[in-house]
Order: sequence, then structure tokens, then C-alpha cells
Amino acid sequence: MPDHHDANALTYVVTAARRPDPELDARAQQWAERLGARFVERGERSLAKLCAEEGVEAALTVTALRVGLVIPADGTEYFFHPSMARTRVRNIREGGGDPMVTAMGLAPGDSVLDCTLGRATDATVAAWVVGETGRVVGYEAHPLLAALTIEGLASYEIEGFGVQEAMRRVDARHGDCREVLPTLEARSFDVVYFDPFFGQMVERSDAMRPLRRIGLHEPIPAATYEEARRVASRAVVIKRRRGEELPGIPPPADIISGGGSRIEYLVLEPR
Repeated sequence: MPDHHDANALTYVVTAARRPDPELDARAQQWAERLGARFVERGERSLAKLCAEEGVEAALTVTALRVGLVIPADGTEYFFHPSMARTRVRNIREGGGDPMVTAMGLAPGDSVLDCTLGRATDATVAAWVVGETGRVVGYEAHPLLAALTIEGLASYEIEGFGVQEAMRRVDARHGDCREVLPTLEARSFDVVYFDPFFGQMVERSDAMRPLRRIGLHEPIPAATYEEARRVASRAVVIKRRRGEELPGIPPPADIISGGGSRIEYLVLEPR
């Protein structure tokens, strides 16, 4: 089977721990099959040596602790983590609010479609706010990122504030919003949300570097935003770097900024 190529041509193989473990090897082989990638035995090789010998840039490693993507040349590793979700939920609980939630006008029982799921931090916060009577569906176009996020939402353990329960309620799927939105009924979600990759990095954390490396970077076309306005009954919300031009979107009805933050949220009316 050929090595998997994504839109950014990041090549990788799937492997497990150095110490032979039939259960982990079986899990790694399942991951390889799911992603259409090649499984290779780790042996005593370092990940840098393994990648060099197998002719790939990265290794998806399945260990007892977690599943992560290691890019030896960058010295980076990507694995699922809810990032700022717990801090943001705590802030909401303590009355501090959240600019994304404000822009969406979220309340218990609402439905949200996240068109750019990524690591699902925003989706987790939304799921916490809408609660058990609400619904959050998220699509991630990149197959590897989608698989890691789907697995992480189902298995990652985090204590406090009901964040883990909110993660479990996110309906995460692999799919491209450009293809999915036209298939949905009009006004079938209260809010449709986009968090496209910024032209410049806003978050300086090391965790974002591999995410940017494997994520999809094509601009979202104007027609997709128009489809989102058809699908939303209340608003389309788009996260962007403050002042960044997003071609093809109509004038926003409102712009919500995050206080001293370098990001803001554009609110488009449905049509």
C-alpha cells in the first residue's frame, strides 16, 4: 500500500512502541487501515531513523499513553488535547464570558455546525454551553486530523467543570464543509461556525506548528459562506485575526472582539 499523501504532501507511516506489544501493534494496524497508510514495526529504531529509513517525513505513533504524530525534522509532535477549552469554560462559569459564545448568541438547547473542527476546542466550549439538550456537529476535512480528533474526543480524560462530558457530546466527523453544506437543509442549525487558518499565526504555542503543517489551508470560497448563511437560522460566525481580509464574505452585521485579544468574530446574518 502506498504511503498516505495529504493535501500538503506530508508523508507518514504508522508504528507502535519499541517494545513488542501485540495489542498496541494491532491498534496501530487498525489506524493504518483507517487512514490508508502503511504500518511498520518500530524495532529499536528512533523515530528519526525510522522516518529516514522508510522514506517519510512523519510517524503516527500508537502507544499506551496516546496516539500522536511526530515530525522528527521539525522536532514537533501533534496529539489531541482540548487546549484552552477548560480555561474558557471556567471563565464562563465565573461570569467572565467568552467572545465566541457571545458572537454565536449561544444558549442551552442550541445547535451548532462547526465547519473547521481542527482539535475541537471551540466545539467543546459550544457543547458545554448548549448542554445535553443542544447539538454540536463538527467537520474536519483533513483525514488524519479528523481521526485524531474523533479518537481524542471519545477517549481523552479531563477533570472538572463538565468539560469531558461536553467533549463526548461533540459529533465529530471527517468531511469537507465545501461539500457538506450544500447537502444540508435550509436553517437546519442555529449557528454555522468557521475558524479558517490565519495567514499569520496568532497562537504562538508549539502545539499549533504541527497542526498548521497537516491542516488544510485553502481559502474558504464565497459560495461556501453563502451556503452557510442558507443553513444557519440565526447567524454565521467567522473567526479571524483582527483586521485580516477574508475575500468573498458579505459585510458582517456585527464584529465581536475578545477584549485585548488579537482575534475577532464576524457575525453574518442568515439568508
